[in-house]
Amino acid sequence: MNWKNSATVLLSTIPIFSFIFLTSLPVHGEIILLKNGNSIETKILKEDEQFVTVQAPGGKVKIPTGEIRMIWRGSKEALVEVRGREVLLAKGLELYKEGKFKEGAESFEQAISQGESSFFVYANLGSAYASSGEVQKAERNFLKILERDPENDIVLSNLAHCYYAAKKFPQAVRIYEHLVLKSPANREVKQGLASCYYAAGSFRMAAETFEKLEPIHDIATLNNQAAALVQLGEFEKAGAILRRIIQADPRFIKPYLNLAEISLRSGKYEAAIFQYNKALSVDPRNSAARAGLARVAAAEKEFSRAEGLFKEVAAADPACPEAQYGLAQLFVEQKKYDKAIAQYENILKKDPDNPAVLNNIGLLYLRTNRPEVALVTYRRLFRTDDGYAKGHVNAGLAYALINDAENALGEWDRALALDPHLESALQNKRLLEETMRGEQSGKKA
Repeated sequence: MNWKNSATVLLSTIPIFSFIFLTSLPVHGEIILLKNGNSIETKILKEDEQFVTVQAPGGKVKIPTGEIRMIWRGSKEALVEVRGREVLLAKGLELYKEGKFKEGAESFEQAISQGESSFFVYANLGSAYASSGEVQKAERNFLKILERDPENDIVLSNLAHCYYAAKKFPQAVRIYEHLVLKSPANREVKQGLASCYYAAGSFRMAAETFEKLEPIHDIATLNNQAAALVQLGEFEKAGAILRRIIQADPRFIKPYLNLAEISLRSGKYEAAIFQYNKALSVDPRNSAARAGLARVAAAEKEFSRAEGLFKEVAAADPACPEAQYGLAQLFVEQKKYDKAIAQYENILKKDPDNPAVLNNIGLLYLRTNRPEVALVTYRRLFRTDDGYAKGHVNAGLAYALINDAENALGEWDRALALDPHLESALQNKRLLEETMRGEQSGKKA
């Protein structure tokens, strides 16, 4: 929770949700539905690739297969039911294509309520929920499809993106790694994996994966590689890449922001201001650059001016994460912990399940010696994401502070089960176990 934790500027490479388009339902029968909307109840005499021959009052009639929408073999009543579900599926598809994701999801749910249980309806329902931001419902439907077809690449990609959107990065990483093994030449999947590594804090893996994409002529991927290198503190290598990008396209703003980040982390505040102003010369309303100037003011301990600048950016662009998080970090820097908590809660109003924000709130309660309140926050976090390992580490600290060793160890075991290399959990567990052994030894003596 300091200025060095502020993210470098990564250009998102996670693909949008893929939609699985519906085909005609696979049914056959004695009722022929034509593409012009008419239907013929008849007896089919012969079928081949070009024609369907039927019995008509005047004799045999050949109907070109290209004019047939569906052939149904069954009762009229059953056909009405099937067509009703098909209408709902088609309606859901159209609504999705129009960007009306919630309405599309409702149409798919109605089809399910009428007995539809095909691959298409659950896969597309998941995509509709994911696109509307209802991550848990999306996940449930994607997993339902994967029970039937565990290696479906489209559904796996959608589920990975779903986890990414929900900030469940370890789960997203596992799926993308599996997809890369299946399709090592798939560039889009590799980009998704690299972005997930970055978001999960695995900056070395992110840098290496972006580099393997061989982004010589791809300035967006080059910028992402440089962003990961900045996080690793490899400023010289990152700077060389960023300057090369600017030479290729001086209108691309993100390299200026990442060069500013390098200067800011190096304590070269005038150089940081220069780079932020370069970005603003390209786009005078760029919120990230304006928030960057506020970060420079904060780094120079001009807290009042920094707060004013952050609030100015947030008022103009309420969705600007650099301003919202920067303001919270500014309050932490000044030890105004209750104001920092209030600012993080303000962020949660728009992103209520953000595990990193909930974790930061819990840490602030721990910092102000309120472990019981911290535990309330961590339980809130685990209700939406029990797989957030860092949260379990800090929940363990909260239990340790109230002398509940059993639950503290349980939380650290859970953290290590999620991430076996999590040093903070290993160290905390080792120290508590050593303390407990010492106390038991003292009692025996």
